[in-house]
Amino acid sequence: MNFQDCHEEQIHIPSHIQSYGYLIGLDSHKTIQFYSENILEIFDVDEEILGKQFEDYSNLFQKILKSYSYKNVDANPKETTKDLDKIILKDKEYHLTVYKFKGLIYIELEEYTKKQISRNTIYRGIKEIQAAKTEDEIWVALVHNICKITNYDRVMIYKFMNDGSGKVIAEQKHDHMESYMHLYYPESDIPKQARALYLLNYKRIFSDVHSKPVPVKSNLKEIDLTYSTVRAMSPIHAVYIKNSGASSSFSTSIIVDNKLWGLVTCHNTEAKHIDLFNRIQAEICTVMAANAYSSIKSQMIMENEALFTLKSIQLKNRLYQYDNLKESLFQNLNTVLEISHADGFAVAFEDEIEAAGETPSHEVIQNVVKWARKHLTTSFYTNHAFALKYYDEIPGLNLLCSGVAISFLGKERSKMLIWFRKEFREHIDWAGNPEKKEVNVLDFYDQKKKVISPRTSFMVFSEEIQGKSKYWSKKDILEIRKIHDTILETVQYQFEKVSLLNKELSQVNEELDSFSHTLSHDLATPLTVIKLNVQMLGKNKTDEAEKSKIDYILNEIDNMSTMMSNVLQLSRMKHSEYQLQKINPRGFIEKICEDSKLSYNSFTDIYIGPTPEIMGENTLLYQLFQNLITNAVKYSSQQENPKVEIRGKENGQWVVYEITDNGIGIPEQERENVFKLFKRFDNAKSFVGSGVGLSIAQSVMKKLSGKLTFESQENVGTTFILKFQKPMQDLN
Repeated sequence: MNFQDCHEEQIHIPSHIQSYGYLIGLDSHKTIQFYSENILEIFDVDEEILGKQFEDYSNLFQKILKSYSYKNVDANPKETTKDLDKIILKDKEYHLTVYKFKGLIYIELEEYTKKQISRNTIYRGIKEIQAAKTEDEIWVALVHNICKITNYDRVMIYKFMNDGSGKVIAEQKHDHMESYMHLYYPESDIPKQARALYLLNYKRIFSDVHSKPVPVKSNLKEIDLTYSTVRAMSPIHAVYIKNSGASSSFSTSIIVDNKLWGLVTCHNTEAKHIDLFNRIQAEICTVMAANAYSSIKSQMIMENEALFTLKSIQLKNRLYQYDNLKESLFQNLNTVLEISHADGFAVAFEDEIEAAGETPSHEVIQNVVKWARKHLTTSFYTNHAFALKYYDEIPGLNLLCSGVAISFLGKERSKMLIWFRKEFREHIDWAGNPEKKEVNVLDFYDQKKKVISPRTSFMVFSEEIQGKSKYWSKKDILEIRKIHDTILETVQYQFEKVSLLNKELSQVNEELDSFSHTLSHDLATPLTVIKLNVQMLGKNKTDEAEKSKIDYILNEIDNMSTMMSNVLQLSRMKHSEYQLQKINPRGFIEKICEDSKLSYNSFTDIYIGPTPEIMGENTLLYQLFQNLITNAVKYSSQQENPKVEIRGKENGQWVVYEITDNGIGIPEQERENVFKLFKRFDNAKSFVGSGVGLSIAQSVMKKLSGKLTFESQENVGTTFILKFQKPMQDLN
């Protein structure tokens, strides 16, 4: 005896029809290839007609042959287009449906009943659906009108959830019946092949679950009844309906965005057939309701998208305020979180992590980052049961990371965005225990098969869902992807901004080279001539006032010469390559200190502390310390007790030197301009200088792959901090 699971059953080729219908099938040559054995009830067939020409029996099938539906079947541009007619056979009226499918012509008949819904009732029902303003109102209006059309005991709207299960969201029933409202049904109640069929054929009826299906006699191996209105239902489904306490069922498909959104499901305690006309009207009402829902949904989507777009623009503007991606993200964690449907948000940038909102510890986030970099093969990932699934694999997972969404920025996977959702506890009432399954033997059209039996009990079974977050909806995922794209746009913007700055910098450097050339060739000689002539004038002057003026002129000429020399040094520096070596700078530091004291104030107290070895080049280091020590002595020279301290120390992979003075300090508002060329501050105007020295110092540190920073307080003093590479043997 073969075992068959529910999802393996080929429900579209049952080789049987329901007893209320009749079926004849023709090939493209109008040869009879199959027919239901009950056609003898309505046609006086006294010989075997299988394999015969249908039109050869013009007397027997006269009403069909003369019908519009049959005559027009070849003219339909699309297969499965159904033409409906009404014919009279043996003094009874029958609905006639003719259509083509897979090269075959299907002729279906079912008896016409007098219990047809009035057109006024249909019109009022459609108007009621169109007048609905909310989703709930639409489905209430739909069940109300389907109830009128079918007159079934119970009508429900069954919505498919994200996990494939279904939930009753609207219901109309007789007062004495138990309500199924808000109950959940497991995914297995409607197997995947049934859902696929419901997307093709929007309505189906099971008039009498106790009635024996009618065999179809055929020359063909299989007869595809996908679009048939008389197809026999699955024996498994028949048992399911019986177990629910019903004898008849009818359903229509709710199609939204070309997907099976849900079902209108109708149950009746007694066997009951619904006329084909009424079934079509129920289908039309369902389509109208689905369209009304789509309209409301589209309006909500438009409003949400407009609001999200506005927030995205605000986020983009905030991200654009920074010059690099890391700072942009780290400074806007809360902004990203505010427009995300998440409880927490984290950014992993190389080995750095910053987080906002309700997130696990940095250590746990780091573990998640390591796991993602190792195991994820796609650039985007979501899971609403992350902590449950990977609790034993990732150390430290807790309820704050019950759900995660992960997005990589770039192919190198070093930059990562992580959204966290905490646990969302949920109480679910199932229509029967979804986990309870039994194997039984069922009769499949006179064949015995072992199957997983449908549930025998629909008694409410309660379940508490723990350890999972809210499901990541399509809307959530779309918005996260848009945030990801906004951040990538920021990367592009910052790249273009840096490229433009580099271009401008290149132009400035070219101008500086040209300016340096002018200084060295066009100004140096005239300046020397001027100085010589002024000196000659000074030799013949005895008046002290005049001599003072000449000395002033000579000092200014010397200042100009110094400025020209500094600019030339700065220009030449960027074109030179240097071989770094291990150097102890103490010797030239001491010389620079002595020279500076002679130049500015011989009473400056200079302390030279430890001077550990650094990686550098003699000329560059001399220029560096000369500029910084000279500045320290100069700008503290007017203090009552001028002091300068120079000391070095090892700090990890760096050697750090600090040059501290108690001079005039740097104004708060000017700190971002410290290293700009020719920049001099108002509190330094009384000191001689060119505004080039600190630019040279910064250029030297870049050449040495070091870092130059400072700390300063106006009228208190300044400390320049120099971070040099530690010699390799020290690192080892």
